[in-house]
Amino acid sequence: MTADLPIREDFGVGYVDVAGVGYVLPDGRELFNDVSFRVGEGAKVALVGPNGAGKTTLLRMVAGDLPVVSGAVARAGGLGVMRQFIGMIGDDTPLRELALSLAPPPLRAAGERLAAAEAAVHEDPSDRKQIAYANALAAWGEAGGYDAEVLFDTVATLVLGKPWDEVRERPVRTLSGGQQKRFALELLLRGTDEVLLLDEPDNFLDVPGKRWLEERLRESTKSVLYVSHDRELLANTADRVVAVEGAARGCTRAASPPGTRRASRGTTSWRSGGAAGTRSTRSCAS
Repeated sequence: MTADLPIREDFGVGYVDVAGVGYVLPDGRELFNDVSFRVGEGAKVALVGPNGAGKTTLLRMVAGDLPVVSGAVARAGGLGVMRQFIGMIGDDTPLRELALSLAPPPLRAAGERLAAAEAAVHEDPSDRKQIAYANALAAWGEAGGYDAEVLFDTVATLVLGKPWDEVRERPVRTLSGGQQKRFALELLLRGTDEVLLLDEPDNFLDVPGKRWLEERLRESTKSVLYVSHDRELLANTADRVVAVEGAARGCTRAASPPGTRRASRGTTSWRSGGAAGTRSTRSCAS
C-alpha cells in the first residue's frame, strides 16, 4: 500500500495492530518494511534491536507522530506516551508542564488554557480576564483536572516526598534522571490510558528502580509496547519480543533473551533495510 494512511483510533479495550508497515528515510533508504505484530489487550510487547534499526521510529508511527505511508496501524483505547528524552531534561521546564505533557489530550489542552488564563489575570486583573480565568477553571474541572491533581499529588509524594502544590513549579532539571523517569512512569501507569508506549523506560533507573518497574509492568492491566535493551527486564515482563535487526548483520530470526525466567509467547523479527523485508516468527517454549 502506498497511500498515506491515517492511524485509526477506537475506544474501549486497549490494543495496537501493526500490519505491513514500512518506513523510508528522507534520503530514500528503506529503514524497514512489511512489519506486522499485535499488542493485545493487557499484553506487554517489547521492541528490541541495535541502535538505528527503527524502534523509536516505529513507536512514533504508532503514536501518530509520523505518517503511516505504507501499511496500517490500528489502535483502541486512550494512548499514553513516554518519550526517550525524559530523564535528560535540562532546561527550566516546570514539573507542571511535564505532568500535562503526559496527560490525555483533552486534559492537556484544558491545563494549557488554564495556565495561560492564570498568567493573563495576574498581569491584568480586569473583569474580562477574570471571566476568562473562571471559564478556563470550569473547563479544567470538566476535563477531569481535579482528579488529575489528586494523581499528580500522589505521584509527587511517592517520587519526591512532597505534595504537588510544593513542587508543581519546580524545574524538571532539578530532578535526577531516575526521578524524571519514575515521575513519568508513575503518572502513566496510574493514569487512565489503556495503551502505553514507553521508549526505554528503564534508562536512568537504579537497580531498585528497575525492580519496581518490572513489578509494575507485571501487575498492570494496560497494553504496553516498549523499547528496552535490558535483558532482565525483557525476561521478566515481555509476553512477546519483536526484534528489529539490521540487514548488515544478516540476522533473520530473533531469539529469546538469555536467562529468560518468564516464558515469552512468541518472538518475531524483521530485517530492517532489507529488500525483501525478511521476517520470521517462532513460538518460545518455557
